[in-house]
Amino acid sequence: MPGLSRGSEQTSGLLRLHGRPVHTVFDLLGHRENDMTFSLGWAIFQVPSLGAALLRQSFEGECGDLVVVQLQEFGEDRGFTDVELRTDREHLIIEAKRGWTLPTVGQLRRYSGRLEMERRALLVISECAPEYADHRLPKEVQGVPVLHRPWRSIMTLLQDLSHDGALAKRRLLRELERYLKGATTMQDLTSNSTYVVSVSNGCANGSSVTFKEFVVERGIYFHPYGVSGWPREAPNYIGFRWGGHVRRVHHVEGYAVFDDLHDGVPEIPSLEGRDPHAVYQLGPPIELVPPLPNGAPYRAARLRVPLDLLFTSPTLKDALAAGQGRREAAGA
Repeated sequence: MPGLSRGSEQTSGLLRLHGRPVHTVFDLLGHRENDMTFSLGWAIFQVPSLGAALLRQSFEGECGDLVVVQLQEFGEDRGFTDVELRTDREHLIIEAKRGWTLPTVGQLRRYSGRLEMERRALLVISECAPEYADHRLPKEVQGVPVLHRPWRSIMTLLQDLSHDGALAKRRLLRELERYLKGATTMQDLTSNSTYVVSVSNGCANGSSVTFKEFVVERGIYFHPYGVSGWPREAPNYIGFRWGGHVRRVHHVEGYAVFDDLHDGVPEIPSLEGRDPHAVYQLGPPIELVPPLPNGAPYRAARLRVPLDLLFTSPTLKDALAAGQGRREAAGA
């Protein structure tokens, strides 16, 4: 079955921590937002050229030598900054976010009061595309410039810097790049949890293409991003049901978030003021033969079920119950 072998290849023959593969020393921390922050800060401290490059990207002209790197600094505003870089002339606060999340203006305003040098800036790093972040972040707060860099640009910077310098530093930069590639996918690639949704023959959002056709013929699926119970973190697998049965499962190969759904799905008419949408690129279908009966009137409910149980249970209802039993047995 396509899709299953790909996941097994990714995790075979690896060091594991709590069942999670460890590719780099940074993976020992984990993939949470703070883990990414600490990893970036450690690399900046160990490889001064990385801190110097971030400063050059944030300020015009030559920058001073890095004097101190601070992590999770607590201030009178009762908040913790992620990373602070200080020279004798510059002060840069980095706010690092996992996924398509951005800090609030209030948060940036609080941090701006900590910047002491004349040359000062706030740098937000997130997975957001520049066009998504540009009109959500202010250009400045209280006279302090606010900049944004996507994580992919940080990974490009790590690639560029890893060609020169001492071997140990080049290796550390390559390890950080590999770590960030895994940490910024917003998918748990080792998880077999499947997000099961229903798709209908109704036309999608004013287009002439049905929801089911987008999945079956176009290989894409989309939903509102992070509102009304819709997820912010991309699932590893999505199962699709229609006609009272679960019909197929797809691995999620990639995703992006769009303010205007039309930008990600051209068949959808443009409409301002609509909630952002996540758009998934689906891998080849894993067909359930025969299709799995619902066993209960789930209508449009969105469900999470272990992948293997979709293939071994008599109904979707039974798969849900077995999955719940596993969680209870594990104390989850």
